[in-house]
Amino acid sequence: MVKKIRFKGTIQNKEYVLTTTENQTHMEAVFELANQQLDAIKVQSQELSETDAMTLLAINALSEQLKMASEREQS
Repeated sequence: MVKKIRFKGTIQNKEYVLTTTENQTHMEAVFELANQQLDAIKVQSQELSETDAMTLLAINALSEQLKMASEREQS
């Protein structure tokens, strides 16, 4: 059975609690990267709402995921 942990992290000053099978170090890196990318999105488009910035972050992440899957299939 896979062990799950509860992870508490902050994205843009909002706290989230997740249940995950990933370790603490991995989740800290995920939250740090999310904050860095959201900061970059906000610098490029300062008029965006928090929700719109999060939506763009999710779209960017899914785009990268699809690219990586396609590259794996081609290898």
